[in-house]
Amino acid sequence: IPTTFFTAYYSLHHLAQLQPGERVLIHGAAGGVGLAAIQIAQWLGAEVYASVGSAAKRDFLKLAGIERLYDSRRLTFAEAIEADTAGDAGVDVIVNVLAGQAIEENLRLLKPFGRFIELGKRDFYEDTAVGLRPFRNNLSYFGVDSDQLLRHRPTYARRVFGEVMDRFAEGDFTPLPYVAFANDR
Repeated sequence: IPTTFFTAYYSLHHLAQLQPGERVLIHGAAGGVGLAAIQIAQWLGAEVYASVGSAAKRDFLKLAGIERLYDSRRLTFAEAIEADTAGDAGVDVIVNVLAGQAIEENLRLLKPFGRFIELGKRDFYEDTAVGLRPFRNNLSYFGVDSDQLLRHRPTYARRVFGEVMDRFAEGDFTPLPYVAFANDR
């Protein structure tokens, strides 16, 4: 709960200020932060679009009621989402863990005033260049590292974590599924 929900809640509620009816694309949606982000996006009343990297993960999310699923291992996810959102193409918020060329495809998907939440670290450490042209549409880019928030703004981090725990107490969020393995080695 602490890492996954704290990161997703801070990203979607505090930074992106995701609103009811907005569309959010969550990459790596079957992972811990992705599953937490789905719960938070649904709680906020957003339409969830999700990408995963395998058929098993896609099946898992289908069983969880997620209908708009895309392949994160192919750059065609952007074209598919544009087609699925025709008439009002694109998404309002992207929670990203993909690297390289996928970032360009993501930025292409953002509607004017869209918000890009970067959770992946690879492009940070590789100092990857990002073209600024898409930002002419009033886009916002947030690089999120929760450890930095805890270290540099501990009072604020405590408040955000308190909000997350309040949501659990109210029954808005539920713990993520897990499998426990015996430690019998």
